[in-house]
Amino acid sequence: MEQNLPFDLDALLVFGKVVESRSLSKAAALLGMPKSTVSRKLSKLEADLGIKLLRKNTHQLSVTDLGEKIYRHGVNILSEANGVRALVEESKQEPHGELRVAIPVFVGIDYASRVGAAFLRRYPNSRLDIRLVDNVVHPVHDGFDVVFGTGPLPDSTLIARKVFSLELLLCASPDFVDNLSEPINSPAHLKSVPFIDCGVCEGPGKLTLAKNKRRYELSPMVRARANNFQVGKQYILHGLGVGAMPNQIIVTAELRDGSIVPVLPEWSPAPMDVYMIHPFQLSFSTLISAFYETACDIITENSART
Repeated sequence: MEQNLPFDLDALLVFGKVVESRSLSKAAALLGMPKSTVSRKLSKLEADLGIKLLRKNTHQLSVTDLGEKIYRHGVNILSEANGVRALVEESKQEPHGELRVAIPVFVGIDYASRVGAAFLRRYPNSRLDIRLVDNVVHPVHDGFDVVFGTGPLPDSTLIARKVFSLELLLCASPDFVDNLSEPINSPAHLKSVPFIDCGVCEGPGKLTLAKNKRRYELSPMVRARANNFQVGKQYILHGLGVGAMPNQIIVTAELRDGSIVPVLPEWSPAPMDVYMIHPFQLSFSTLISAFYETACDIITENSART
């Protein structure tokens, strides 16, 4: 392992703040240091690397093409460095304080409540504020420490850690399947049965299924939509149609007791990746690391039960 980096990590952090704010003065204010110190660290970083990172004149500051590439790598380097710091801090003290968490309603009340209860049991000095949300929220602008989400990061100052992939399966109630005029033996048969959509359809009602490397796209006959898998599960249990459910956290018990059965088990929609997103500045938080581990453990427990 290389012992000495050819540059100072603190200087890389300063450079990142300058790139994000496009201003030495704003970066200095965000970092709580004099503008002269920011300028000196940038000059030293350029000298250590032997390249120009910034173009400066009296009116504006811009980043060179190579500087943009180094910035993107720098975000990853600082993330890993903060990960090391988080491990050290976590080994020194038990997590304490309040954590504000936003979890999308589609993930479900059951999962959110189980994660919250397990976290509070494990860490008695912690406090937790979980809010179920049905719209996209930002960890900083909306006042949260942690946000669970599936889409791309809103900006480069955020860190995303994958918690789980929701493996989706097509399913229905046994009564619904038994009362069909003909069995569902291929994806094409789904076009003529009522479908419960909990956000798995793409665009204007398109559903894509995969079987190994094969793909099949159809427009199902959507009878009901919901932005929560728990609501969709109730529709399915009442025999109202076929739906796509994540077996890890929503229909584990129902699959086990037979009140919900798989439909076309060899075909499935694309998995839905769920990430825990938080500001870069909180990368070292022991509370966040502890909550992440708890969130992953609950998924592991559910998968084992399945």
